[in-house]
Amino acid sequence: MKKKVLITGAFGQLGNAVLKRFQDVEILATDIFIPPLSSGSFSMEILDVTKPEDVVKVLKRFQPDVVLNLAAMTNVDGCEANPEVAEKINSGGVRNFLEVFGGMFIQISSDYVFNGKAGPYDEEDIPDPINVYGRTKLDSDKFVMQYQNSWCIVRTNVVFDYSKYSDASFVKWVINSLQNNKQIRVVHDQWNNPTWTYALADILGVIVEKESVGLYHYGGAEQINRLEFAKTIAKVFHLDDSLITPITTASLNQIAPRPLKCGLKTHLIKSKLQVTTLPLEVSLKDIKSKLPS
Repeated sequence: MKKKVLITGAFGQLGNAVLKRFQDVEILATDIFIPPLSSGSFSMEILDVTKPEDVVKVLKRFQPDVVLNLAAMTNVDGCEANPEVAEKINSGGVRNFLEVFGGMFIQISSDYVFNGKAGPYDEEDIPDPINVYGRTKLDSDKFVMQYQNSWCIVRTNVVFDYSKYSDASFVKWVINSLQNNKQIRVVHDQWNNPTWTYALADILGVIVEKESVGLYHYGGAEQINRLEFAKTIAKVFHLDDSLITPITTASLNQIAPRPLKCGLKTHLIKSKLQVTTLPLEVSLKDIKSKLPS
């Protein structure tokens, strides 16, 4: 019998990749909004994870074996400006499931649980978030770690794709800007190992299949700064990288402080689950091959 997997936030960047990558499971894809023309070999339902009564109803009706929680408020400045909303979605949504669900719970977390002074980080490093987004993700991690049933937390960072429905896509922003000969400013002092949605979706598929439990860090193969990320996008898509101007994070005067030297070490997940990390250019070339020429 196929495992039943309930996915929250199923129509975001990562959710779209998961829906295409997951095989041999029965899926209920939920989100607060279902894009037009969405279709596939899965069921769909509107679900607001901040409403406990709605969470209970969908769990009773679908009776999943696994909940894969992708629902999150990821706008870092938005979280800083609206901490109560961020807590309600990022932490409260997790709590709403854990209080009533009895199966395996998989949570997507972030390198923003760290302060960004000494990255990349492994699973043994002590979290110390410096903004509201990071604090709400760390709170969620703590809730999950206290869960009495099977759980898995996957911390990741700078998740990217070329997403038709997402305005939060760095890759999409860089490509569209450079294609239109628009000058862009990109920070050179934020370091991560950017993570392709499809690679992460494959990892999540392995976790569901093997019922892997515990805390894992996963990201791309290279630790690079955001400026080099943008220049690599320009290189792969044959765009003019002279349009990219380097700036500092401080010059942006953003509402939320950013951890600068972050990223994640991936040796644990690679050794335990026998998975690999992908070079950035390989991921970007795959994205390019799927876009209309």
